[in-house]
Amino acid sequence: MMTESREFGRSGWILVAVMVLAFIIAPLLIYINPPYLPFKFAYIVVPLVPAILLGATAVWAAQRKT
Repeated sequence: MMTESREFGRSGWILVAVMVLAFIIAPLLIYINPPYLPFKFAYIVVPLVPAILLGATAVWAAQRKT
C-alpha cells in the first residue's frame, strides 16, 4: 500500500512565490512603470521571463515529488 505525502513543503512554497511573481508582481510592474521599449518587447518579451521561471520551477517541484 502506497502512502502519499500530503505535505506542501519547501518546493511548494517556492512554487507559490514564483506564481505570485508571474501572475501579480510582473504585470503590476509593467502596468505601473511601463518599459520605454517598443510595444512587442514590452508586452510580449518582458512577461516571458517570469513565465519561463514559473515553468522551470514547476518542473523542478514536480521532479522533487517523485
